[in-house]
Amino acid sequence: MATDLPVPDDLEDDVPRLVVHDGVPYCVVRASGSTRAFVASCAHKDRALVPLLARKGRLVCPHHGATFAPATGDVVDARGYDIPHGLVEAEVRTDADGARTIRARKRHRRLLSKKERRRVAKLARRP
Repeated sequence: MATDLPVPDDLEDDVPRLVVHDGVPYCVVRASGSTRAFVASCAHKDRALVPLLARKGRLVCPHHGATFAPATGDVVDARGYDIPHGLVEAEVRTDADGARTIRARKRHRRLLSKKERRRVAKLARRP
């Protein structure tokens, strides 16, 4: 089962935005004219990239400092940790009206533990 989440209308080029659905964080970025989305989950130690930090044009894991390229999700600097892969891409769809949505899938939930999804959901509710 999948859910379509609206992509924020006010995306700026190369500025990642966080969209949370059901405790799963998605990083949405517009780069080189296209919009891409990734599950904001570091493959090292089952942790979410929440709060979403960006420094020097890279996404930074707030738990151990590894960095990812926001346009591709690739690992840029693993900081000595074993990170088996970059960020998992989520499908971005464009409907006939030009509205973009992120396709949130059930398998994205499996990238994070239940405890981590609760932590993310709690942080997302804060103003």
